Amino acid sequence: MNPDLWPVHALVDGLYASGVRRAVISPGSRNTPLVLALVEQGGMELFSHMDERSAAFFALGLARQADEPVALVCTSGTAAANYHPAVVEAYYSRVPLVVLTADRPAELREVGANQTIRQFQMFGAHVKWASEAPVPEDKPELALHMRSLALRAGLVAQSGPQGPVHLNVPLREPLLPPRRGECDALGHLPPLQVHAAAAPPCAPTALAQVEDRLARASRPAIVAGPMRPGRLAEALARFAARLGIPLFADILSQARDSEASVPFYDLALRAGCVPQPPDLVLRFGGEITSKALSSSLKRWGADVVVFDESPVYRDSLHLATQVVIGDPSEWLSQVTATVADWREYLDAWRRASERARQSVVDSPVWFEGEAVRIAVEALEPGHVLVLGNSRPIRDADALALPKAGVEIHANRGASGIDGVTSTALGHAVASGRPTLLVIGDVSFYHDINGLVAVQAVTSPVVVLLVHNGGGGIFRHLAQAERPDAIDWFTTPHALDFEPLVRTFGGQYGRAKDSGELAALLRDGLACPGLTVVEVRFPNDESPRVYRELVARLEAAVDVGSR
Repeated sequence: MNPDLWPVHALVDGLYASGVRRAVISPGSRNTPLVLALVEQGGMELFSHMDERSAAFFALGLARQADEPVALVCTSGTAAANYHPAVVEAYYSRVPLVVLTADRPAELREVGANQTIRQFQMFGAHVKWASEAPVPEDKPELALHMRSLALRAGLVAQSGPQGPVHLNVPLREPLLPPRRGECDALGHLPPLQVHAAAAPPCAPTALAQVEDRLARASRPAIVAGPMRPGRLAEALARFAARLGIPLFADILSQARDSEASVPFYDLALRAGCVPQPPDLVLRFGGEITSKALSSSLKRWGADVVVFDESPVYRDSLHLATQVVIGDPSEWLSQVTATVADWREYLDAWRRASERARQSVVDSPVWFEGEAVRIAVEALEPGHVLVLGNSRPIRDADALALPKAGVEIHANRGASGIDGVTSTALGHAVASGRPTLLVIGDVSFYHDINGLVAVQAVTSPVVVLLVHNGGGGIFRHLAQAERPDAIDWFTTPHALDFEPLVRTFGGQYGRAKDSGELAALLRDGLACPGLTVVEVRFPNDESPRVYRELVARLEAAVDVGSR
């Protein structure tokens, strides 16, 4: 036992005081003091995950679902480096993670000591804040310092915009700390109270300018990108419906069920079957999925008001003519029809959306986009949906209309295909509700180790595995113009996922048509634990079906206009 290590208990108390209630631990020796301090603190829910890369994405899912910080704890060396992909995703998708990496003390660095790398500030610009704790000693003032470092880490992670922070913790052997109940000095530390304010509202002068511009608009529209479920998404949906403003709601906006929503705008825009373009766009949330909408925004030339919680505002198209920082929820709830009402313009967009919907559902074609649509629309209020990157999220955004009350998430900060399964399992554990993951075969392969976290799941988790024999998205991109080299991008494979699923204790089924898919999804969503439903399609089929959908919509509009 090392009596100098008792301040690690104070460090964990600082985490708890900041609002950390969950921690994901990966095994190791150097992080022993941190692990034991977390176990003995007694107030946190702890998870053990043996693969650091998957563990970090699992923590990301926990944190985003609960909207609270989650701690990650690992040993020294490359274990910490495996956290990096999830740290990057957390930074760009604004998810609060507190990364604790155990390390060797200074005298063992750069001298060839085992399992020792340059850990301090190893995540570079992809964390909001980074610091290094002192090597613990039997000193109350040092314990106070470690407690305040941990407190600061948790608070910074939660401040707007939320994101990951990194605290490197060097530890000397021997690595067994005193038990918490044996640390008399810990009880003599002064108590700690924390008062953190919510995000401030937008400046009244800025909102007055927006109202004035809105009153002068002939054809306003709202573009809602990814947002968390809650107050802002709900206020925005009601605002659009109350004023009759067309709402282009991304599949991740949590607002697609608004009465003002134009859910099938992607297909309508591709076919060019739309009303006059907006002259004012109010922009909320993160980056939108639809390339057709992004291209249209650039072409329309409308004034664009960007709302964001942070001065690090999101405007990748560089179209903003006004930027409003803060929480606009209260303003959205209060603005009434004292400004103009644009319901005729909304009705025109809704008719265009309905024509696009009919082109999808009236003559359904069994292809991967239809499988995604069936799965998304099978979910009930309260269910959780996690969408994989590449084709799944694009198909869901273009073709699906989820029921009101379905929470929808995806890793769209950096939009990688790694760690998606682990992220979904984190959402499932934190929510305790039936969860559906829609994912492609390459992405599922990338995070197959993540299935080990199924042991922590108590609710139904269904994975719709869309298997098109590789990276089918490249058939939609410029690489498809080079059939002689396309395999270098699609990476065709012959993986059989059924044995892998059963290795991790999951149930497996394969659907060959829409009826079989609906039945397997229904059964899986009623059965606690993991169910993987696989659907297979030719790698080159999806682009052809989308071309046919757009052509069908164009033809229908052409006939209707005669």
